[in-house]
Amino acid sequence: MPMGNLMGWLYKMCDWVTSLVYVNLLWIGFSLLGLLLFGIGPATSAMFTVIRKWLMGEEDVKVFLTFWQTYKKDFLKTNFLILILLAVGGLLYLDFLFIGNFEGMLVSILSGLLILLTILYFLTLVFVFPVFVQFELKPLQYIKYAVHLGIYSPLSILIILASILFMYYLTLFIPAIFPFFSGSIISLIIMYQAEQSIEKIKNKYIISA
Repeated sequence: MPMGNLMGWLYKMCDWVTSLVYVNLLWIGFSLLGLLLFGIGPATSAMFTVIRKWLMGEEDVKVFLTFWQTYKKDFLKTNFLILILLAVGGLLYLDFLFIGNFEGMLVSILSGLLILLTILYFLTLVFVFPVFVQFELKPLQYIKYAVHLGIYSPLSILIILASILFMYYLTLFIPAIFPFFSGSIISLIIMYQAEQSIEKIKNKYIISA
């Protein structure tokens, strides 16, 4: 590789690294601004919005301004969506506790059903924000299209799952990286994989981006 190309590649990599660190710090800071429970939704939406702009080639994004504007704009909508997801997750947890009261074949049937619902719930958690930052939909529609996107993208799900597990174990061994890369790298991978598959949703359903 010519020296000029190598230096250009190194510069671009350093720029990506510093940008991801900056966005991750903003994500943590704005999540805390909303006392975590009410801040993590709009902060995550803002992070995905910035990363999507980068992936679309908008290199001159005003990161802080875009982050703050998106955070304010999506504050109520994302919190409503997060409350729905928390409620569904809570119901799944209670259902797993509830089936412990049964015996025999009924337990196997209910367990299988709950495992399926849990997988669909995981798909929703993975893809709901990539869908959210690209489309204007009703809250339940975000969940519907996130599930569809996950079903149509099994390879992407495996890549994302492997990335999440890698970052999880990496932060266990090196906790100091959590404030710098914990959310931004996973969001980058999820957003990139979602962009590869999202045309399938556009072609199957009529959605106005």
